[in-house]
Amino acid sequence: MTQATTTNTQATTTTFKALKCKECGAEYELKALHVCEFCFGPLEVTYDYSALRSTVTRETIQAGPNSIWRYRKFLPVASDNPIDVGTGMTPLVRS
Repeated sequence: MTQATTTNTQATTTTFKALKCKECGAEYELKALHVCEFCFGPLEVTYDYSALRSTVTRETIQAGPNSIWRYRKFLPVASDNPIDVGTGMTPLVRS
């Protein structure tokens, strides 16, 4: 596995471990990056599942706002006050 080193970490939470390339396995610190610098493969977030289990339950998700921010603990966003434009929770309507 290739190890990539980066600086200027923007998201520092305990539930996220790193960004990992789906193609070659290179790992990066959490920052605004979406493709691997080695193979240009897509990056995905790796989570600390034990930390998530201790803080996230179905009840805490259901008690969250009616927007994408109810899943905040799963989103690698550095801001404590993200801008909300009402994304998510669109009701399904039969056509």
